[in-house]
Amino acid sequence: LSIRRQRQIVYKRQGMEMIVAFTACVLLVALGDILSIASRAKIPAMAGIILLYLAATALGMPRDWPTLSGLAPLGDLMFPVFVAAVTTNILPRDVVRQWKFILIGCIAVGVSMLVTVLAGGALLGFSTAFSGAVVTCGGAFTGGMLVMDHARETGPTELVALPLLLAMTIDAIGQPIGSLVTKRYISRLKKNGGVPAAQSSQPRQEERLNRYHQPYSSPENPSPFFTAWVPPKYETEAVALFQLAVTVLLATWLGELTGLGWAFMLVLIGLAGNFLGFFRLNMLQRTASSGIIMCSIFAMVFEMLNDLSWELVIDQLLPFLVVVVLGLAGLLLGGALGAKLLGCDPFLGAVASIGLFYFFPGVQNIVTEVCRSCAEGEEEYAALYRHLAPPAIITAFMGSRFCLLLTALLLPVVLP
Repeated sequence: LSIRRQRQIVYKRQGMEMIVAFTACVLLVALGDILSIASRAKIPAMAGIILLYLAATALGMPRDWPTLSGLAPLGDLMFPVFVAAVTTNILPRDVVRQWKFILIGCIAVGVSMLVTVLAGGALLGFSTAFSGAVVTCGGAFTGGMLVMDHARETGPTELVALPLLLAMTIDAIGQPIGSLVTKRYISRLKKNGGVPAAQSSQPRQEERLNRYHQPYSSPENPSPFFTAWVPPKYETEAVALFQLAVTVLLATWLGELTGLGWAFMLVLIGLAGNFLGFFRLNMLQRTASSGIIMCSIFAMVFEMLNDLSWELVIDQLLPFLVVVVLGLAGLLLGGALGAKLLGCDPFLGAVASIGLFYFFPGVQNIVTEVCRSCAEGEEEYAALYRHLAPPAIITAFMGSRFCLLLTALLLPVVLP
């Protein structure tokens, strides 16, 4: 039989089940997103999607559907693409302007990692403490996926349970704490008469344009010095996906060559590519593939869930509590310490750093909602938002990149 004929036979046998499996997996991800939006992120999307999958399999959904759908194998391939795209979501100009809070974020991550791994390691073992610290100290979902993917490849599958539990719950645990800390800071600010006044509008400097008449340090040309490598007329979805694929290929090759691993090289190349003009801002959206990429990554998580048992999950409850407490304490302490060292308000440093625990969109949501609830009028809201949003967003974004760098560098050492 010809190859085409063989494929037709296989499709007739498995085609309908494959389509049903694909539809079921996408439905679970979609329902998780709907739950998160309807609950205003009180039910995090990650937690909702995983709980829906566990409920579906308990009710009879076959556990091989994530694989049969084709999404889980695609997730293995697309996860590095997702990591590469994450590094393209901020302008280099904003990095320079908020350099103090970038350092504060890095200090907060470093202190939180040290506190969690050293103190938690004495109680739980260093491998377990590290696998959890990656999630709670700034790595969030992406850091947890790096640990789970590495653990699945190297053998210690018991280390999958803790980062998975943390990734499911850090939003629900961290956002109320972040809201409380932010409210306390605003109350102190208002009590001391320190609410920043609305800034008067300043004359706008003339924008520098590249040869395609696009301004530097803009979403279309993020680099402040170099023209975007791809001319606008050739910037298609396929070209954007190819740019990310080339980045993953180069990072994989350099990771094997240097022994530092693909994840470490991927973050470095992504940040450098953004500065040198190779990328435009928000490359994942520019591929027009973010939906299928995220569905495939979650299907890969579903596969990992198949390896877990309830006994293993219950065994991780004590490590879970220890890592959460130490991670939060380390971020608050590190943020305050970093701000003190750099001449900023330690309380503001702690407020900006707590967002590393629950990351986006929680950081944006908390700042917006708390400023609105504490402000007396639109003018005060705008002033509070301008005061809090830039340091909180930059600290969370760049601190998390530093955490991913540490994770990628230390993974082969701590979990050989």
